[in-house]
Order: sequence, then structure tokens, then C-alpha cells
Amino acid sequence: MYLFTNALKNLGRNKGRNILTAAVTLAIIISTVVTLTINNAASRVVDDIRLDLGSRVSIRQDFIEMRQAGLDARTDMQHLPLTDFVAFSESPHLRHTTFQADVLAWSDTVIAIDDPAFGTNTRMLDNGDIMFTETLRLVTISDANLLPDFGTLRHIIDGRMFEGINETIISQELAMLNGITVGDTIELIGAFATDRAFSLTVVGIYSDETESYVNPWMLMFGAFPSHSRRNEIITSFDTLVASGWETNLGLDIDFHYFLADPDYLSAFETEVRAMGLPVTYTVDINRAAFDRVSGPLAGMSNAAVTFMIVVLILGAITLALISYMAVRERKYEVGVLRAMGMERGKVVFGMIVESLTIAAICLVIGLGAGSAMAQPIADGILEGRVAEADEAAGDSPMAGRALFAGGQAQIGDGTEGYSPISEIQLNLGADVIMQIILVTLGLAALTGIIGVVIITKYEPLKILRERN
Repeated sequence: MYLFTNALKNLGRNKGRNILTAAVTLAIIISTVVTLTINNAASRVVDDIRLDLGSRVSIRQDFIEMRQAGLDARTDMQHLPLTDFVAFSESPHLRHTTFQADVLAWSDTVIAIDDPAFGTNTRMLDNGDIMFTETLRLVTISDANLLPDFGTLRHIIDGRMFEGINETIISQELAMLNGITVGDTIELIGAFATDRAFSLTVVGIYSDETESYVNPWMLMFGAFPSHSRRNEIITSFDTLVASGWETNLGLDIDFHYFLADPDYLSAFETEVRAMGLPVTYTVDINRAAFDRVSGPLAGMSNAAVTFMIVVLILGAITLALISYMAVRERKYEVGVLRAMGMERGKVVFGMIVESLTIAAICLVIGLGAGSAMAQPIADGILEGRVAEADEAAGDSPMAGRALFAGGQAQIGDGTEGYSPISEIQLNLGADVIMQIILVTLGLAALTGIIGVVIITKYEPLKILRERN
């Protein structure tokens, strides 16, 4: 008990030195709390994004890759049967699959919004076939719950969501223009495959507050009515399969294969290549979208880790110097205690108690202060990172560049519709607390070891002689 009491009294006797030690220790602990809280939270979010975007594989035709490989898009492009895409979904490397295929369509009974040339928009192909200029877009999807904007900007106002084959829902504007009501049947044919017809029963009408045109600039170049979201006729993917549509020609496909683990990408590609997937198709995740969404978080996490390492190194060096100077100043005190008969181990124990007491006080204060400071610091860093990402995206050489996916031209670099994570909620979890405790014990051990080394280096009489 005497050792504890004497150790606590020594803290009061050497206030200046101990305050300096406590200040350095507290600064290290607060910095570590902030950086570990930010890093752990950011890492968890990035892992979640990786499980989503990092596992979401698309199989697409890429005309740019074809050109780089010396292939002619007009003669070397191959269109796969839809059954092949469905067969790929049976891979054991997948968790699940979602299918969406948009058919560019035409109707001689349904007037499309923004279609001034109704009934005359056909043209003759080189082989003598008639091709209808697309005025409507038949959207087919494997899961109605995945339809974008429904529940926010789109709402069923009459009838219900489609369920079975050949059931469809249409926008309120399209229904009013054509006098269509729930229960009516509409007829469509494929604009590029005129031998494929659809007879669909309207089971629901929805209100639509989305922008009519996803890319408004297209209006400057004479956009087709099929580009308007008001002209979307939405049904199930099974309806497309049941129609007998054989290839992806004339389709805007968006098939996503979700891997059971992001590391299975290479194995999945090998498998689908063996099943006959041509080299004109790419098998990959949307890396641009992944980087855009997770980039600011990953950058913030890396910056936090770097800062923590620098703080720990500089802090440890500072504490070692302070401890070394402090023990040298107390050599005479140690010599007297040893000369009086106190065992070396007890002297060491007393100094360790002093170090642990300072560390414990700093730990309690540091946990509270660090947890309070972490959120505003993270918000500030993340805001700057997001601004940098947005600026870089605007200056990207891919901005405005045309890519091709499933035969459809896309403008941009694959990040459209994806925004960086701009908010993150921080919590001082048990994992962070345990890590901070270990850091604190390490700092206390560092200061204690310095004292042990010096104390065990000299004998009591030698210490007293050097004092004289």
C-alpha cells in the first residue's frame, strides 16, 4: 500500500514534468481515438460498398475494347441468346442475379408523348425490310422491387404493380394521351425485330415526377420519343422471355450478376468464357462507380491512418525523451531509496504505477474528448474529399465519351447515377476502446521501460557519487 501512496504523492511533487507527460499522452490518445473511429467506420462502409458494387458483375459488349483488339464492330460483334445470359446466372459463384432489358418498340395504336410523326415513323432497311423508328420503350425487369424511383418520384395511382407475364404498367401522361385505362390491352412490336410482338394488359397506372429526359442535352440533337421516361411501358422480364426474343439485338440490357464473394470475379469470368461468352464481351464490375462512391471514404481512411502513425511515432519519441530526462533528474531519489534498502523491483513498480495513473487519467479524458471531436472532423474531411471527387469527375477525359453496353450508346464513364458517400455516422465502439486501451498501455510501458533501464543500469552508491 505504501508503494501506491508514495507513487501518487510523487505525481504531486513533480507537477510540471507530469503535466507535460500527461499533455503529450492526452494529445496522442485524442488523436488516436479520432483516427481509429474514423478509420473503422469508413472501413466498414467501404466493405459494405465492396459487397454491393464490388460483387455486382456486368456482362457487356464493349465497342471500345473491340476497337483496341482490332475487331470491327459491324462484322465481329456477336449477339448472344437471352437464354445464355440466364444460364450464366446458374453459376455456383453467384449469390443472385437481376435482369433488366429495355426493348425499343413501336405501336400503331399507342401515340407516344413528343411524337409529332405518329404513324409515319418507319424506314426501309438496305435488305428491303421495314424498320420502325422507336417511339416507346418496353422496360422488362426481373424484380419489380428494383424499379428505380418507385415509392419516391413514381407512385401507382390506379390499379396495381405487374405480377404475371404480359401485365404492364404505364405512366399517367401516356394513359391520358391515349385514353388507356386499367384493364385495356396495348399492342407493341420491336423496332429492330418486327417479328416480335407484345400484347400487354395494363394493370396499373403510375404518376411520374422524374425528369422526362435523363440526358436533357439530347433534345438539342432531336431525341427520339423513346428517350422520354413518360413513354416507358414496364413489365416483367419473363414477358420478354415468353415472347421468344432470341438475341440481345435491339435490347438495352442491364444484367447484374452478384458474386457470393468479390474475390470470385476471375473464377466467374473463366466459367462464363467456357460456356461460350465471346471475347467481344467484358466481364467486370463497375470500377468507376465503385471508386466514385467509395473513393472519398477510402481517401479519408488512408489519411487518418497516416496521421495516426505520424502522431504515434512523434508522440512516442517525445514521451521517451521526457521520461529519460525525468528519470535522470530522479536518480538521486532512486539512489536514496535503494540505499535505504528498498528493493529494485519496488522502485520500478512505483514508477510504473505513476505512469499507469497518468495514462489512466488521460485515457478517460481522451476517450470523451476524442469521441466528441471525431464526428465534426470526419464531416470536414469528407466534405473536402467529396468536393475533390466531384471536381475530378467533371474534369475527367471520359466525361461525354460514348461507351457501348448491350448495343446501346451510353454517355459518360459508368458513374452516372452514382454519388460519393458524403455522410458517415461515427460511434465509439468496443473495438476502438480496446485499441485505445492497448495504445495507452503501450505508452505507459514505454515510459516505464525507460525508467527500468536507467534504474537497473546503476548501483545506489554510484548514483549517489554522481549526484555529489
